[in-house]
Amino acid sequence: MIQNSSQPPTESAEQRAGALPARQARSRRTRDQLLAAGLRLLEARDFEALPIADIAAAAGCSGGAFYFRFADKDAFFRALIAHRLAEARRGVADLLAAPGPDSLATLVRAVVETFRRRPGFLRAVLRRSIGDASVWEPMRAHGHFIAERYIERLARETGQRPAPDAERRIRFAFQIMNGTLINALVNAPGPLLLDDPALPGELLRAMRLVIGS
Repeated sequence: MIQNSSQPPTESAEQRAGALPARQARSRRTRDQLLAAGLRLLEARDFEALPIADIAAAAGCSGGAFYFRFADKDAFFRALIAHRLAEARRGVADLLAAPGPDSLATLVRAVVETFRRRPGFLRAVLRRSIGDASVWEPMRAHGHFIAERYIERLARETGQRPAPDAERRIRFAFQIMNGTLINALVNAPGPLLLDDPALPGELLRAMRLVIGS
C-alpha cells in the first residue's frame, strides 16, 4: 500500500465495496470526508468500538448523512478499504512509471512507509478478516497488483517479460516482504521492528537474494 493521490477514487470501486452511488459533487465530497475521517480515527481507536456518530462528527456531518451514503458500518468499512487501495494503486503506478535506477528499492521503501503510516487501518482489516475472510481479499489482490506492476516495469526495461521461473521468484519475494511486514505489525517478533531504520534495507536484500537465486 502506497499513498499518493491527485485524483479521486473511481466511483465503481467504492460502489462495489458497499458505498451508495454519489452522483453529485457535494455528495461525493461528503462521502470522501467520511472516509478520510474513518481513516484518521482508525489510527487512534478500534473500529468495532467506534460509533457511527463519532465518524460523522469527525467528518463534520450528521449521522443521517452517513446513512445516506453507506448502508451500514460494514459497508462503510469495505468502502474504506476500497478507497485506501484505489489511492495506493495510483501511488504504485506513479512510482513505477517514474524514471529511476532502482525501482525495487524505491518500491520497498514506499511499502514499508505505508505500514508505518497506517498501522491502525491495517490492524483493523486484519482483525475483521478473522471473522470474514472476504474482508482481506482486496488486500490480497493489492499485493498481487504491486508485484505485477513491478514485473511490467522490468519488462519495459529489458524488452521482455521475465521467464516463468524468474517471475515466480519475483512474486515470492513480494510475498516474503508482505508477510514480514504483517508479522512485524501484528506480533513485533524482532529482531527488526516495524520502525527500525534497517528494515527496508534488509527486506530489499532478502528479496534480491530470492529473485537472483
